[in-house]
Parts: sequence; structure tokens; C-alpha cells
Amino acid sequence: MPTTTASPEGSRRYQAGRRVTLFAAGINLFLAIIKFTGGIFGHSQALIADAIDSSADLFSDMAVLYGAREGSRAPDSKHPYGHGRVETLVSVFLGAVLLATAAGITLSAAQRLLSSDLLMPPEPATLLVAVIAIGLKEWIYRYTLRVGRETRSRMLEANAWHQRTDSISSLVVLLGVGGSLLGMPYLDPVAAIGVSVLIARVGWQLLWQSVSELADVALSRDRVAAIRAAIRDVEGVHDLHLLRTRQAGPDALVDVHVQVNPHISVSEGHRIAEHIRERLIADLDEVSDVLVHIDTEDDQSFERGRTLPLRADLEQKIRSTIAGLPSAEQVKRVQLHYDADRIGVELHLPLAVTTDTRSAQALAEQLCAPIRLLPNIAEVAVHFVT
Repeated sequence: MPTTTASPEGSRRYQAGRRVTLFAAGINLFLAIIKFTGGIFGHSQALIADAIDSSADLFSDMAVLYGAREGSRAPDSKHPYGHGRVETLVSVFLGAVLLATAAGITLSAAQRLLSSDLLMPPEPATLLVAVIAIGLKEWIYRYTLRVGRETRSRMLEANAWHQRTDSISSLVVLLGVGGSLLGMPYLDPVAAIGVSVLIARVGWQLLWQSVSELADVALSRDRVAAIRAAIRDVEGVHDLHLLRTRQAGPDALVDVHVQVNPHISVSEGHRIAEHIRERLIADLDEVSDVLVHIDTEDDQSFERGRTLPLRADLEQKIRSTIAGLPSAEQVKRVQLHYDADRIGVELHLPLAVTTDTRSAQALAEQLCAPIRLLPNIAEVAVHFVT
């Protein structure tokens, strides 16, 4: 059955995001009300534009809450990589809303500029509203940004910068209203257009980053370099290739091929892979999952080794080749080492089949000689074991 509960980390992130977003929503509701009131009764187009922006903020806060809740859910059978991309989709939506809001404000302000009858000087009280908005928006920006960085939530960080943009837009409103009161009424709609440009800039950046994430764009060069360095520093790693990274909401996913000594055991190779995974998750905050493919060579060329036979066919051929030779039926294990387009073979025989070193060497040569003539065989060794 698929699970819908949040992981411990996801639950912590959601609770922190929910708390700061609800607080921001309350402030945005308050600001929207006083801005609309002040803009309508104070005759300020810039303040009304800022009120529309605050209303969009309230709308976006609700979307952020939804994204934080859904994105914190644990992986399930339908979403084995988790639900982090829900946050990304919400960010795309927020970016589109911001761009649409900016377009509407610009159109309204342009109409006022083109019609002198619509230009009315604002009331002095609108200055006080703008000052209150600047102070509250700057404070909620800092609070939201801190929580976003602590929880590694790009969505919260984007919302924080949105709050900062509102603070700047309120400052533009302050300048526009002030200029209008000094006898330049056209400055108020000009300030409204300035606000819309700031809104559009944030909306475009948010939309572009989120769409890039949906397209599985790699992490930044600095983060990829850090991942590469951490992998190379793990004991047993000879080299690495085909390193791939992608973002999934607040988390990063990593796939990598790692080259190790071709003669170590499968279990040792597995332990190296697990150590790489554990280290990347522990050292790099954003990395949540790592898939490590263990290689004995650089296998970026698809052609290398693709025609080599697998164990069942090759072992049958080896045993049939040495059938009838002394002690051939005593071979306990055939070990295969695939290296590029060649195969190394080890035969394990009981130590009891030999009486001294000279007879062991002679027996080994008798068994190795015909196997060396088989296709794709690079080397053959015989080991006598207890």
C-alpha cells in the first residue's frame, strides 16, 4: 500500500514552512487591506498596484502551503523518488502568477499616463501606508529566507525574495507618491510601472529556475565539483565517470559510475558503494539519494565487452575443454574476471590433489593450456585451496 505520511525530515521541513508561511499570509492580508484602502481613498495608483501585489502574495502563500505539505510526503509506489517536484510545480505556478500580475499593473498604469483626466494627486496619508509596508515586508523577508535556508526549500527561499521585492516595490511607491505630492502627478503611475517591472523580474527568475529543474538540469558546477571530490576521496575508488545530478524540490539526486579494483569481491565493491552514498548524504545537505554503479573499468564505450559470454555458457565451455584431464572433475569453483573485452579465469582445486610444489605446477599448466586457447580469455590461474 502506498504511504502518504511524511518522512521525519519532510515533516520537520513542512512544519517550519507552514509556520512561517501562515505568519507571512497574515501580514500580507493586513497589508493588502490597508494598501487598497489607502490607495482608493488616497488616490494612489501605485499604492493600489502594491495592494494587488500583496493580494497575489496572499494567494501565493496558500500555494506555498500546499506545495510544502505535498512535497514533504514520503516516497511511495507511484513516487519512488519522493514528492519534491510538487514544490517545483508550485514554483512554476507562482512565477506565472507574478508575470500575469505585472502585466495587469503595467496596463492599468499606462492607461493613466495616456489620459491626463485620470491623473489625480495622492493624499499624504498614503506615505504612512508605504512606510508601514516597507518595514513589515523587510522583516518577513528575513524570517522566511532564514527558514528556507535552514530547511533547504527553494520554494520558501523564492517566496522570501518575493517578500523582499514587495519591500522594494513599496519603496518605489513611497518615491512615486512623494513626487506626486510635490507637483509631479505622473510619478505615481510611473512608480506603479516600476513596481510591475520588479514583480516581472522575480516572476521570470522563479519560472526559469523551476522549469530548468523540471528539465533535470544538473546542479551548479561548484556542487558537482564537491560531489566529485568527495567520491574520489573514498578508499577503494580508482576513478569515476558518468556522474549525473538533478534537483527534485529541496533535494538533489546523484547517479555515478565508480571504478574499483577488478579483483575485489562483490561484497567489498558493494561496501564501497554504500560508503560513497553515506558520505555524500552526510556531507552535502541537499543530497538525499545516491545511486552508485560499481565498474572494473571505464565502460562509457557501449561496445566494450558487450559480446562476452556470461558465466553459464563460459563455465560449461571451460569444463568441457578440460574434461578428461587430471583432477579436472575436482575443480570446486571457476572465478571469472571481466576486463574490457577480455576475461581472466581462476580455477580453484582442493590442496589434497597435489603432493608437492612441482606436481602442483605441472597440474596447473595442464589445465591452463587448453583454456588459454578459448576466445576472449586473457589469462588463466589455478589456486589450490584447503
